[in-house]
Amino acid sequence: MRVLACVNPYKDKDYKVYNQIREYLSRKGVEVSNPMTVNREENISVSDTEGYDVVIVLGGDGTLMRVAKQCSTLNLPILGINLGHVGFLAQTNVDGMEKALDRLVEKDYLLEKRMMLNGKVYRDGKLIFESNSLNDVCINRGGMLQILNYDISVNDMFLKSYAADGVIISTPTGSTGYNLSAGGPIVEPAAEMLLITPIAAHSFMNRSILFKATDIIKITIGEPHDASVGQTVIAHFDGAERIDLNSNDELIISKADACVDFIQMNNVNFLETLNRKLKEN
Repeated sequence: MRVLACVNPYKDKDYKVYNQIREYLSRKGVEVSNPMTVNREENISVSDTEGYDVVIVLGGDGTLMRVAKQCSTLNLPILGINLGHVGFLAQTNVDGMEKALDRLVEKDYLLEKRMMLNGKVYRDGKLIFESNSLNDVCINRGGMLQILNYDISVNDMFLKSYAADGVIISTPTGSTGYNLSAGGPIVEPAAEMLLITPIAAHSFMNRSILFKATDIIKITIGEPHDASVGQTVIAHFDGAERIDLNSNDELIISKADACVDFIQMNNVNFLETLNRKLKEN
């Protein structure tokens, strides 16, 4: 077995946890790569993942999301070891690390497929940007505080016009991220659906709406609330990529062809994590 180790050096100071993992797995005849740095400034490439059987990620949920996108094209399974605060995506923390590594070597685990989003931005009918997201695609206002106007259609049928601070389109995996902070529902992460959650909508209809994973969502950016001031609108993809949007730009969001394989040591992991987080808060 060959293991690709992805490490957030801000979370794993002096690569202490990485060195523990490398020593432990080496004694079991498992080859572990040199640490691949993953943080807000750096990420692995698809070519870095070639030739490996599994990926171990040391960091928080943000680190896992950055690695997951690169691994999705090769269907490489990912084991997350949480060194962050939230840890909804990770399978274990440092305390349970050795037990998880033993089961990894013995291949005593399940693979849980997580859907991803594909987002395309069109301007004047031309595709100008495309990216996939594991968690969400968010449209936010920037610059001066001003209401953002946008229209939402589903499968080419008009749904609603919103005046709000923005909107979040998330996967079930992303339901515990920005979606949750904005008042959206928590969804079991292995489910397949699309969640629309407006951000601070100036309307009585400010609830989240859930759609089938096969539905296609179109968001059209409206004119600024105050034309004399203008507006700054930004689309964020998993918080790692961004593109500025103009009035009348269209963002088309659908289920991506690619998916992410997360290693699960048991089938109640999400419920255990959720129960622990609810107790903490």
